[in-house]
Amino acid sequence: QPGPDERKSELLPVGWEANKEVYTLRYKSTDDAHELLLKAIMVEDSMILNVMDRSSQKVADVTLAVADYINPEHLDDFHKVYKNTEELRTRIASGIIAPLGGPAEKAEKQPESKRDEHWGENPLRLPPRQPMGTRAPSRPSSSSPFAVGGEDLDPFG
Repeated sequence: QPGPDERKSELLPVGWEANKEVYTLRYKSTDDAHELLLKAIMVEDSMILNVMDRSSQKVADVTLAVADYINPEHLDDFHKVYKNTEELRTRIASGIIAPLGGPAEKAEKQPESKRDEHWGENPLRLPPRQPMGTRAPSRPSSSSPFAVGGEDLDPFG
C-alpha cells in the first residue's frame, strides 16, 4: 500500500531494499488508469518476478537464475553488472509484458508504416541501410500503461 508521504517518482523509494528476500514496487501509468504491482522474490540463487495489473487482475511471472544475468564482480558498475541482456529482455517480454497485454504484443498486431510496406512491393529496390551496430531506441508510447518507471523498467537501454 502507498505510504502517506508517497509521491510519483521514477526513483526507487527509500527503503525498497530493506527486505532482502522480497522486493515490492508499484508502477502507475501517467494518467493513473493502470497500476502494476511487481514482487521480486529471491529463492536461493533464483529470482521470481511476479507482476499483477491491478485493474484487470491479470498476473504474469518469470523465474530467472540470477547468475545467468548478473556479473557479481561488477556490482558497483551499472554498465558491466548485466550480462546476456538480450536473452533477459526476451524472457521478460515473453513472460511478463506479452501476457499482460503490453506494448510488445500490441506492436506485433499493428501494421508497419506505409513507407516500410512500399519497399516490399518492388523486389529490385533495396531498403535504406542503417550502419552496423546502431538502432533506434525502443521506447514505449506515453499512452501505454507500461510506459511508467522510465529507466528502472529498461536498465539496459
